[in-house]
Amino acid sequence: MPQTDERGPTPAWTQLRFHRAQQEAFTCPKRFVTIVAGRGSGKTELARRRLVMQLTRRRPWRDPRYFYAADTVGHAKLIAWEQILALIPPHWHACPPREGVDALRIRTIFGSSLHLFGMIKPSKAEGLQWDGGVVDESSDAPPGAVDRSIMPALVWRHGWLWRLGVPERHGIGATEFRQVFEAGLDGRDPDRASFWWPSSEIVEPGTLAYCRRTFDPKDYREQFEASWETAGGGIFWAFDEQQNVGHCAYNPEAPLVVGSDFNVDPMAWVIGHRYTNRLEWLDEIFVRDTNTQAALDILWGRYGERHRGGFEFYGDAAGHQRKTSATFTDYQIIKQDRRFAATPGGARIYYPKANPRIRDRFAATNAMFLSAAGERRMFVSPSCVHLIDDLRMRHYQPGTSEPQDRGDLGHATDAMGYVVWRLFRPRIVLDTPMPTVIISTGQGR
Repeated sequence: MPQTDERGPTPAWTQLRFHRAQQEAFTCPKRFVTIVAGRGSGKTELARRRLVMQLTRRRPWRDPRYFYAADTVGHAKLIAWEQILALIPPHWHACPPREGVDALRIRTIFGSSLHLFGMIKPSKAEGLQWDGGVVDESSDAPPGAVDRSIMPALVWRHGWLWRLGVPERHGIGATEFRQVFEAGLDGRDPDRASFWWPSSEIVEPGTLAYCRRTFDPKDYREQFEASWETAGGGIFWAFDEQQNVGHCAYNPEAPLVVGSDFNVDPMAWVIGHRYTNRLEWLDEIFVRDTNTQAALDILWGRYGERHRGGFEFYGDAAGHQRKTSATFTDYQIIKQDRRFAATPGGARIYYPKANPRIRDRFAATNAMFLSAAGERRMFVSPSCVHLIDDLRMRHYQPGTSEPQDRGDLGHATDAMGYVVWRLFRPRIVLDTPMPTVIISTGQGR
């Protein structure tokens, strides 16, 4: 980004709207600060600015060191690397920024350095002493990683630490993050403080209204109200047999969507229609000891020649690799079956190169069954008995965010979830640049 003044701040240092909790967090003198706040509410922006401001601070030693960490180095790079570089004036750099596989590093003319790494490999923080740092996305940090790898590295330089994130109920580090947050609320620890604010105090109302319509209630409260939600055992808790099960009519003019799970025994496919803002599941294929071509033959026998609205096939990334015949992958078998492409509406195949996180796919599915705005946008025909059984019975393993799948469980809802994720996954779209907080340019700890 071009600089307006070689010796002044870069254009990334925009003036930000005042917010009391953010101002108090930014200027807090305590060593250990925990921030729980909603998405888009400025917590990461505060952390990035604080780190950059520290780079010019004089310390008793010639090589002050600071870090920014997220769950993985890739995630840290995505949410902080370019943004931090935009905040640092070019004349501060002692050498070009280093981009390695497992860590990123910036060295300054002041002798200080800033490192980015992932908490999945916290060994990058070990062996050095740090003057301060930030652990972002703390709900996803492995439990114990901060205590084992970060805290001992702050001892000799009396370093400070910020931990921040959204209170994700299924994150592997969510329980620990909540305990740390609660420990700083009562003010009894002279070295510790905690701060909280929801997205509604920062994000434009129009954006939140959109998110309220597309996220399920628990996810909305968690992601935007920064509320600690109970995980519960049922994966598809938003599914209600009274509200989401009912007659789903076949329409030969509407696109026929096919969600595919390619397990051989059983192979589970779900069949339905997509409309502008909803999905209706009207049929399923559930066959044992079979292959992809046999499932295609069943689908053609039920709908092939009479359907005019076109066929859309959805699956997971493994469809590009998994073979259910001696020669071809599942994706290739579907692509080479010309019967569907020859129908009036044709055929389209959607197979991602990489899969979303399982919990994100589950969250998108719950949001279709019931959004935070109280809307139900996905419905299942009573004839889809295996899909309904999956929705009723699929649970998490106790104390984890891993599905407790046994026997036939999981295949039908996975097939459904691939369609939901492709067509209706929740998205956060900011209508205007995000205002956050006016901060002091004074030196803090």
